[in-house]
Amino acid sequence: MTTNFDPAKLGQRPPAGGRQASRSERLFVVVEDYETPKDGFHYAVGHRVDDPKQHVRVRLTTVNERAQDRPNDDPNKIRTLYESGENTREQIADKARAGITLLSFDDARRIGGADGVVEYRAHWPKTMATVPEAEVMGGMAHIRLRPGQKVGNEQKPAQAYVELLRNSTIASPENIDQVLTDALAIKDDLGRARDPIAIVRVMHEGKVHAQPRMYPATVTSQKLDQATGESRTFQSPLEASESVLSLMSGRPGRNDFETRQLDTMRALVAGIKGLEEPKFNTPDPDIQDSIRNLYYGAKGGHLQLEVIAGEKIDFGADSRKTYLSERDRPQLAAYVVRDKLERDHVKETPGYANTVLAVMRHPDGEPYAVFASPAVMYPKAKKLTELAVEETNHFALAGEVAKPLREQPQTSREMDDPDEPALF
Repeated sequence: MTTNFDPAKLGQRPPAGGRQASRSERLFVVVEDYETPKDGFHYAVGHRVDDPKQHVRVRLTTVNERAQDRPNDDPNKIRTLYESGENTREQIADKARAGITLLSFDDARRIGGADGVVEYRAHWPKTMATVPEAEVMGGMAHIRLRPGQKVGNEQKPAQAYVELLRNSTIASPENIDQVLTDALAIKDDLGRARDPIAIVRVMHEGKVHAQPRMYPATVTSQKLDQATGESRTFQSPLEASESVLSLMSGRPGRNDFETRQLDTMRALVAGIKGLEEPKFNTPDPDIQDSIRNLYYGAKGGHLQLEVIAGEKIDFGADSRKTYLSERDRPQLAAYVVRDKLERDHVKETPGYANTVLAVMRHPDGEPYAVFASPAVMYPKAKKLTELAVEETNHFALAGEVAKPLREQPQTSREMDDPDEPALF
């Protein structure tokens, strides 16, 4: 019994029911082996995606353990979920039979360990990829899931993609051209295609006041549509250096929004380089005045410019349908920041959180997502304006390509719809 006051204990919550509480986490595992004895728990054995040196062994949580974890949940519903419902939890043996080498475990709790292997039990296993060729990426990202909708007389297509932030650089007169060129590169270091985005955060006294973005400039081409037999027009991206030249040439955008974005980006580049005031295509005098103010702010050194290099990664065709149908689940809904305004109006803003992806690649090397999830169980996404510079500069491969447990057939390329309009 405690007989003395201990200020360190203020605010501490005792474990529920007197049990030693264990931290709930989302665990991503490269599976190296499965243990499926006839009499005993089944385990997935491997290492953490985010720490290949950390070896783990994971079994599934039992009905009684889940009831202890969630004392307010109906035990009968837990039993149905684990044993006999329509969406019954897949077992470790199911994953073993399918030869799955990349797994995500929700609500994983550490229960012990020996010989350098940490043991967990987990509420739910999710397949990250069905083939061993999948790659895993991690970093600050926004998951965009918007169903198709009709606006006026126009039917807008559905959007399902991940916007992954790779790195950021504080711009200067000496490096602005190079960092923009790097951000807009349409191929990665291995020569594989990518869909780049360049975002400039405009900061004054530490606060973000604008965040224009641009995509590669394009050239119009034609090719035969195999379904109709007719010639179809499509847009091909230009090399990064050509996109920067196109920006500074004063070209307008394809619509009013893109024109404002390009005008703003052009003003900032011209300003930081000390060039003459550039051409503005935006007809609205008030918007022009606002953009011109940014130009003089950059030229006078009053503004700090941070160039963020991002990449748009579309979901594959099958994953696209799944993620759009599950967009209201808490872990995906978290990527939309909702601010309540007057008269119960709600403003929705894209949110960014530390995210783990599994991707496959098209024949040209461009990635498409087959899995995407917050890195933690209960993410709190931030608006792009709220991210610290170190957060916008965080990207890394979250782990190695999973090694196959057995030979598996190759899958064909998943075809996506054409690129959708800009998010902002």
